[in-house]
Amino acid sequence: MALALTDHLIDIDRDTGELIQGWPRIKQSIFVILTTRLRTRLMRLWWGSKFSDMQDKPSNMETTMGSMMAAIAAINTYEPEFKVTRVTVDEADASGSITTTIEGVDLVDQALRRTTVNS
Repeated sequence: MALALTDHLIDIDRDTGELIQGWPRIKQSIFVILTTRLRTRLMRLWWGSKFSDMQDKPSNMETTMGSMMAAIAAINTYEPEFKVTRVTVDEADASGSITTTIEGVDLVDQALRRTTVNS
């Protein structure tokens, strides 16, 4: 039985150290999920995504689709307050920098949201 979400989770802002919740916390969580490689967190080897692994691969359609699928799977697995509806890779340059737009639904507020991640 799934529980209904009524309040946003609370977290600590990684830049200021202040408490955050709602959309700012979700955006920070998405960024951390996508920029953390699997098996790099000592006590959470299962946590992260394969998204960053795509930076080291050729920039072709197969890699682009793989990175989008990795982003969707990781966010939907590890961010309980957000459901991804669309991922687009906006830019990928030769240095390995990837700009990605994530769209989805904030499950607490039932609002459509969009964020851009630069990795």
